[in-house]
Amino acid sequence: MKSIQTQVAALLSSAALFTTSIHAGPGVTTVKLPYGGIRPQVAIDQAGVVHIVQANSKIRGDLMYVKHTPGKNQFSDPVNVLREAKAMAASFNMTVGKDGRVHVFTRPNPRYSKKAMGAEAYDAMFKSKARFFVLRYMLHSRLNDDGNGFEEERNIIGKTIGFEGAGAMVADPNSAKVYAFWPGQTEPGPEMGRDMYMAVSEDEGNNWAAPRKLDIDIEGNCRCCPIQAIMDPKGNLYVVYRNSVRTSPGSWDKDTFLMVSNDAGKSWSKRLVQKWEKCGCPGALYSMASGADGVYMGFSTRGTSSFAKVADKLKIHPAPNSGKSSTRPMVATNKNGDVLFCWVEVQDVVWQVYDRNGDALATAGGRLNGVAAKWSNAAVVATPGGDFMLYYDGHSPAKGKGG
Repeated sequence: MKSIQTQVAALLSSAALFTTSIHAGPGVTTVKLPYGGIRPQVAIDQAGVVHIVQANSKIRGDLMYVKHTPGKNQFSDPVNVLREAKAMAASFNMTVGKDGRVHVFTRPNPRYSKKAMGAEAYDAMFKSKARFFVLRYMLHSRLNDDGNGFEEERNIIGKTIGFEGAGAMVADPNSAKVYAFWPGQTEPGPEMGRDMYMAVSEDEGNNWAAPRKLDIDIEGNCRCCPIQAIMDPKGNLYVVYRNSVRTSPGSWDKDTFLMVSNDAGKSWSKRLVQKWEKCGCPGALYSMASGADGVYMGFSTRGTSSFAKVADKLKIHPAPNSGKSSTRPMVATNKNGDVLFCWVEVQDVVWQVYDRNGDALATAGGRLNGVAAKWSNAAVVATPGGDFMLYYDGHSPAKGKGG
């Protein structure tokens, strides 16, 4: 497939903005998504197969699932992720668990709420001061046992309400456990009163326990910002999110926090990652990656994307200042501890590889001009051999866009 190409060029003419390293570095292969896919999320299974869930640029709200094996120039045929909620996805999160089973956590748009609630109840709430709370569903879909289709999606978040971003889902690759996380509340109210909830499945998502509010004060949650979660090889759980503390009638502090559980979600601690004072509604994505060298997270503050390794003392690595905002940060880490950090500048997809010491590798960065659809992102993953795959939008970019 002509859309697959290996990038070895240095990052722009601004390589001097990075600290260079003598480490040769892994390869980065850029791959154009098939079937007009945008806003991808990817995960790699223990067999080295990359599983991709992508939005359809031609049918708004439609989600497609495809597989890709690094080194082979072909994708599997697309499979619809949603059934009853087809073409109603507003945001989503995916994970891969035991034996390559894919799980997708979807927040559907108001059309699904109207369908599920009934037109009369929906219209009454939408016309009230609580109109935002028609958003009251988070749907779990899982790949069937044959791997050729998705089972019918189910709402697993009970009576919690009030989301605009996406929840997060984590599947243990070594057991049948799957974890779902989402911020919400049980009564209409401001986002500053939201809590974090969790549901657990012990049988690969076939059945789910009742939602449980976590016993930790998350200081509210920015309702438009998706959260992200991951599990490390020891089974520890990590959730990154943005809080919401109102400081004036039109201003909030919306800081990035990291939650950690070392006992399968029974108890949690939290720590501040980066402050964002006097913020409105950023709608900023998070990303996380786990590897042999630890857990990494990507986050954005005030128009600058950064990544950091989870450690006693956080060392934050911001994207270089090109004069443009850097958004939608994505991270992946390989078996050697190298990190691929990727972000979007307007409609350009930009990336840089760092070694395990946090030094940028001079010949391991690049830029794809004008390939990102509006509000879209790239997606990155490390291969078993230690190289990286970077998947970018398969739509037809607008002429003249990008840098």
